[in-house]
Amino acid sequence: MRAQRLPMILLSALTIVAACSSNRLLSSWKDPSVKKLNFQHVVTVAMTSDGPTRRAAENEMVRIIGPKAVASSTVVPDNEVQDAGKVRARLSSGGFDGAITMRLVDATTKVKTARDPVPTAYYEIWGYYGMAWIADRPPDYLTAEQKLQIEVNIYSLPAGKLLWTGTSETMQPHLVETAVNDVAELVRKRLKSEGLM
Repeated sequence: MRAQRLPMILLSALTIVAACSSNRLLSSWKDPSVKKLNFQHVVTVAMTSDGPTRRAAENEMVRIIGPKAVASSTVVPDNEVQDAGKVRARLSSGGFDGAITMRLVDATTKVKTARDPVPTAYYEIWGYYGMAWIADRPPDYLTAEQKLQIEVNIYSLPAGKLLWTGTSETMQPHLVETAVNDVAELVRKRLKSEGLM
């Protein structure tokens, strides 16, 4: 049963991305020649073949960036999204000068066992007495700790080159939109600290 549940846990981690408790930027790099990021027409790209997840992530990125941004899902149909030549042609004809990509690069799930710190049986001697004789029992409950690493890249489309990249770590995923928002906040802070915004 446990072996059957593990793929489901990993699948949900891959398709339902978000953060709530702990987020940090693990690494970042910027092109030393870039002084400011100043795009006029930027496309957001969530690198996933799951259509609903792609649209949710890209739409949230557009909401955060503002009116200069367009979701790639409105320009590139799902059946073409993995064809670099077709995507390039569509973005070129659309007049985009920048692309911001987001991709899940790693997802791990750790299942932990835990007991109540003071089981209710301890509060009364005879409850404790009876429980102590069967104390070698399985844990009271299981918890799953999920950790995601999400990569963000910022490209100049006319130059065709990477301007900035960063990888974040996000704990306890729940919703796509929340993950995008949390990762965007980490990226925004780093870009500001580097003088790129």
